[in-house]
Amino acid sequence: MSQPPQTPPFLAEHTMLGTVGAASGQLADVTLVRLPVSLATELGNAFAAIDPWASYPYPAASLASYFAQGDHSSPRLTVQVDEQTVGVIGLRLNWLRGPYLQFLGFLPLYQNMGLGSMALSWIDAQTRACGQHNVFVAASDFNASALRFYERHGFERIGILKGLVREDRDEVLLHKKL
Repeated sequence: MSQPPQTPPFLAEHTMLGTVGAASGQLADVTLVRLPVSLATELGNAFAAIDPWASYPYPAASLASYFAQGDHSSPRLTVQVDEQTVGVIGLRLNWLRGPYLQFLGFLPLYQNMGLGSMALSWIDAQTRACGQHNVFVAASDFNASALRFYERHGFERIGILKGLVREDRDEVLLHKKL
């Protein structure tokens, strides 16, 4: 009997990541789901109000447009806790022999719960499944918590992108070799 065709890495419509402790004290399922275009505006508004996007300021409409434009080479995924959307992952696949993590954000009530670590572990596993060994991300130079987070997860600073988003701010390019 033949096996059903496997979904290529990064492109599953629905992926179980694990569980986290919920406010109720119970365990909550954490899943990744392809970002439905119908959520793009709501998520754009939410993330435009959160740093680092708020401090640029990054317009909600621009974020919504970015969220709505996912495709096979640049998937956009929602992170869900018990089927409630709490975060977004945006990737650019096959960027310098591995994916570039363009966007990783969580709504404030869901930060510091381990969801970002789960997301990075999933990205690492998917990258390996593609036969690739590099993951890249950029973080704003003023976003010390994001830089610490990525460095704790094995990323190293490899360059400064001066004035990439705004003339008076720099982005730090980080790389992780798997």
